Amino acid sequence: MAERRSLTTAVNTIPHADPDVVRAFVTQEKTPPVSPPIAALPKPAPSFQPVGLIPITVRLRPEIAGALKRASLERQLASAEFFSQQEIVERALATWLTENGHFNS
Repeated sequence: MAERRSLTTAVNTIPHADPDVVRAFVTQEKTPPVSPPIAALPKPAPSFQPVGLIPITVRLRPEIAGALKRASLERQLASAEFFSQQEIVERALATWLTENGHFNS
């Protein structure tokens, strides 16, 4: 038969565990997240450049989404150089980011 132990005894015998963290977990106490020191954060590799497109998600007001779709379709019908919603949003966003000092193409 297994030996019965109290919860306190079991919690205090977890190897390599911070007793305060274990206690907070068991009692469901909310503890503020501990951020690692800045020196422990990895430094970004200067030569890393993603290849391809990076998916992001944004929500647009219905009137803006409608205007974007309408502009895309009208440009496609007019055989414009670029007409996809992707290209329209990329160009508009790149222009805004450049004008506000956040992007250097």
